[in-house]
Amino acid sequence: MKVLQYPLTQLTLFFVIGIIFNRYFNFELNTGLYFLVVSFLLFVAVFLINYRRKNAISIRIFTLLTFVLSFAVGHFSAVLHQHANKENHYSQSNAFGAESVYMKVILVERWKPTEKNNRFAAELYSLNGGTSSGKILLNFRKDKTAADLKIGTKLGIHSKLLPLQKPLNPDQFDYGSFLKNKSIYGQVFTDDSSISIFNSKEKNLYYYSAIFRNNVIENLKNSGFSQKELGVVHALILGQRQDLDPTVLQNYQYAGAIHILSVSGLHVGFVVLFLRFFLNFLPNSNRFRVFKVLAIILTLWSFALVAGFTPSVVRSVTMFSFVAIGMYMRRKTYVFYTFYCSIFLILLFEPSFLFDVGFQLSYMALFFILWLQPVFEDLWKPKYKITNHLWTVFTITFAAQLGTMPLSLYYFHQFPGLFFITNLLIMFLITIIMGVGLIVVLTAFWTELPTMVVKILEYLIRFLNYIVETVASFEDFIFKDITFDFWMMISLYLVVFGLGWFIINRNFRTSALLLTSVLLFQISFFAFDFKSKNKNELLVFQSRNSSLLLERVGNEVIVFSNDSVAVGKDRNIQSFNVANGTSIVKVKKIPDLLYYGKHKVLILDSTSVFVPELKPSILLITQSPTVNFERFLQSYQPEIVIADASNYKSVIERLRKTCSKEKIPFHAVAEKGFYRID
Repeated sequence: MKVLQYPLTQLTLFFVIGIIFNRYFNFELNTGLYFLVVSFLLFVAVFLINYRRKNAISIRIFTLLTFVLSFAVGHFSAVLHQHANKENHYSQSNAFGAESVYMKVILVERWKPTEKNNRFAAELYSLNGGTSSGKILLNFRKDKTAADLKIGTKLGIHSKLLPLQKPLNPDQFDYGSFLKNKSIYGQVFTDDSSISIFNSKEKNLYYYSAIFRNNVIENLKNSGFSQKELGVVHALILGQRQDLDPTVLQNYQYAGAIHILSVSGLHVGFVVLFLRFFLNFLPNSNRFRVFKVLAIILTLWSFALVAGFTPSVVRSVTMFSFVAIGMYMRRKTYVFYTFYCSIFLILLFEPSFLFDVGFQLSYMALFFILWLQPVFEDLWKPKYKITNHLWTVFTITFAAQLGTMPLSLYYFHQFPGLFFITNLLIMFLITIIMGVGLIVVLTAFWTELPTMVVKILEYLIRFLNYIVETVASFEDFIFKDITFDFWMMISLYLVVFGLGWFIINRNFRTSALLLTSVLLFQISFFAFDFKSKNKNELLVFQSRNSSLLLERVGNEVIVFSNDSVAVGKDRNIQSFNVANGTSIVKVKKIPDLLYYGKHKVLILDSTSVFVPELKPSILLITQSPTVNFERFLQSYQPEIVIADASNYKSVIERLRKTCSKEKIPFHAVAEKGFYRID
């Protein structure tokens, strides 16, 4: 594959590996700096030697040191941007252990609200009267917070600063890691009783970006734009999905059109075409060509600011900026070089983007479009324009889906079977909506729009939603709850790359690579299946205000619960089954005594009585029993005491003290998460 032989490809690869290395082997800033300096000095020394006398050995050493230097740059960039390592970062203080702290923050980004809370990302600049830094997540109770908070607002907050929690159940979504990827290491739950709003505002780029978006949305509302369609405008053109109707979002996911609602290369490409059309009237002299490229780049980054600097729009704007410069230089821009330059620049300034799911999906989609779409398009040359257009749409969509399929299966465990139909039906409609939408949005910033103009855009979006909803209604073509682990994803990518090489160059070597990759994928599948079938465990789940136990024997799961109806709707059980390839075979009531392997588990609830001769090895406390714990523990002397989430906090505290006194290990599921008995 020629593209892998280009120097920039290899340098970018080692740069990315350096960032990944820092993710799992976190070094201090000084260590990363020393490594970078030593790598650079060796690189310069070998370069000077190689410049005077060139031979095969010196060239190989120089090539190796070039890769090492690229690795060191990636590693140091990741270390440098770890905000939690800074001395004045709030995570370095004792704020997490305090009952209450006083914080001064600036609201920088509004997040999608939950059922109970409005959420904002905020920049903390003062902690308990001292200078501090770092981003936190603020959760404001909807029913106890009356203030209409805006981006740029400065707040004083008296509250408890909470560290990020690890998942409380196995194979649960790791929300803490998600926040850390966004440089957020703590969160606050508060309301009007604990906040004070300062008169001054932080008028930065985010502030003016929010003003622009708020003016647009407010004027569209006043012009009679319906709320449901307005949420799509907010996502489609302004890059904000906070106000999107959950049902609409789910329809786009099931129809395979979720990329439409994430501002990316498609949308940025429309902006570039829009600008080129309006700048064509200018002469093509050197002076005006400089003006054109500067105007395009400035507008693109203004668009990125309005869209909130999401990873997908930053990637697209960076790449199209390189394309614009190439157009100005009147050179044929090599698209893969712009692709790798955009990766390098983005990750140089924000290495955490590499671990953002949207960033990964958008770059894999773009890479496969650039690499395989031209190959697919050359397989057939339709005679008619409309057939040629449909074939082009199909090849673009197929290449993008081929590149993102392994990641989608790994992260979301589902695959939309009708993705091609959806994209075929909506691509032309999206072109019209983007053209009309850009004009409407720019106009709506200044004034309210005529009802007729608003209705045109509203009906177009309503028709788009109708198409997506219709496709999503064919549930038999939506493949959900697909078990897919990390090694399956890696091996499936080997299959996809092997298929691409085979299509480009059909020979014995590519055939062998493709067959080998298929064999590796089969091995990863059977290895997972073998591991799953030979896994036995008993799990005490964290289930709010209730008791939940899972006994796993291979691929079969027996659920112990006193609420059989809730079991079918429990997301934690569903996540566990999808991740492990298991299924529920029985649902039973929680017994008083449970035998598992060598363990005798006594389940003590509010109806239990003391039976001296039982002698259990594990004591599970549920439903806050009013018993003499000291007597039970002195008599039974269990190996460990477990309190599930159905107990009151006061009962858990009493148990903790009693276990400490009797020197028996204690595990509170509500605090530490699930407990596994092997």
